[in-house]
Amino acid sequence: MKNVDLTPYWNQVHRLFAEQHFLTIVCGFVVVLMVLSFYRFLKSVSPMLVPVFLLLVIFILFMHWTQTRTEPAALKPAVDWFLRVVPLPTVGAPAPAQRH
Repeated sequence: MKNVDLTPYWNQVHRLFAEQHFLTIVCGFVVVLMVLSFYRFLKSVSPMLVPVFLLLVIFILFMHWTQTRTEPAALKPAVDWFLRVVPLPTVGAPAPAQRH
């Protein structure tokens, strides 16, 4: 059996772990798997529950993007607009000074 060089793949995995939004990708993947696995259960309880749950997941992901500013480039204008309307502190922003 010939040897396979896995170095390029290992370097790519190492780069993914080094980036801060890797956790976002993993959480999104887990959420999609959970929604797909619970789809029948949600639909059997109430058909209206499926879109409500999906909208809740999308809202949580959008709020995560506003907090960490790791949104996709295509959604940057929407997140910038949302932060102008609802000023939320971001992770990289300095905390406001408190007066005593």
